[in-house]
Amino acid sequence: MAGAPTSGTPTPGTPTSLDSRELARHVGAVFVAEPALVVGPDLVREFATMTGADHWMHVDQERARASPLGRATVQGLLTLSLGAELERRALAVRASDAVFYGFDRVRFPAPMFVSDPLGLRVEILAVEEVGGAVQARLRHTFTSVGPRPVCVSEQNIRYIH
Repeated sequence: MAGAPTSGTPTPGTPTSLDSRELARHVGAVFVAEPALVVGPDLVREFATMTGADHWMHVDQERARASPLGRATVQGLLTLSLGAELERRALAVRASDAVFYGFDRVRFPAPMFVSDPLGLRVEILAVEEVGGAVQARLRHTFTSVGPRPVCVSEQNIRYIH
C-alpha cells in the first residue's frame, strides 16, 4: 500500500500528502513506502568509504559468506539514513519548512543484508503545537525479507506552517 494509510486505498508509488495543520488528526495512521529500495553492494561500499564504516562484514562478500550470518550486512547507520528517502515515498507533509529535530530511540533488531529490499512503515505517534509549527513524533519501522524489522526508530520533525 504505497504511501497511503494502511486503512486507505493507495495509488502505488504515490505518497500520501497531508497538510501540517492536519497532522494531529492522523495520529496512529501508518503509511507504507513503495517501492522498496534495494541496498546494493555499491551503495554499501560508497557509504563505507565516506564514513569509515568499512568492516569486512559489510564490504567483503566472500568473507561474509563464511561468517555466522552467511551474508554481508548493511551498516546500521546507512539503513537509518535511508529513512529520509523512503519516508518521501510514503508521506509528504505540506509545510513551509521542515526541521529534523532528532531521534528519541533507535534499535536494530535484525540484520539488513546487502542486495535485499528495504521497506519502511511510517506511523504518526504524536503531534504537538509549537508556536507556528507542529512537532511530530514518527516511528520508522524498516523491513526487509525476514520476519523481524531491521531497524526501528522514533524521530521528531518540526513542520513550520
